[in-house]
Amino acid sequence: MSLRYRRLDANHDYTFGQGRGNYLTDVDAVAQAILTRLLLFLGEWWEDTQDGLPMWQSFLGSPASQAKKEARDRLIQERILGTEGVENIADFTSTQSSETGKYEVTAVVNTTYGQVVVSNQGNITTT
Repeated sequence: MSLRYRRLDANHDYTFGQGRGNYLTDVDAVAQAILTRLLLFLGEWWEDTQDGLPMWQSFLGSPASQAKKEARDRLIQERILGTEGVENIADFTSTQSSETGKYEVTAVVNTTYGQVVVSNQGNITTT
C-alpha cells in the first residue's frame, strides 16, 4: 500500500489547487512526514498537546553537556523512528558549535520506500 501525504509549500502550509500535484507518495511522503514531526513543538498542536519535540523544555538554553546532547539526540531519533513508513536510522550525526550554540543534525533514514537524508538545515533528499 502506498503512503500519501499532502504537500507543503516553502512556508510549511498545505498546498491546494493542483489536484494530484498537491500530494506526495511513498519515499517523498515519508520524508515530509519526518520533517513535519521534527518541526512540531511539544504542546503546539491543540488536538494532542502531548505530541511534539520538547524544544523549549529540553533543547534551548545554556550550552549542552554531553548527557544533555545525548538526550536531545535520542528525542530526535525517537521522533524520526515514530514516523509511519520509517524502518530504521542508518546513520545519525549531530554537532553543536561551542561558539554559537548552533545545533546541527543529519540523519540517513531507511523507509519502506527508499532512503531519506534529513537535516535540520532544511535539507531533505530521497533516493
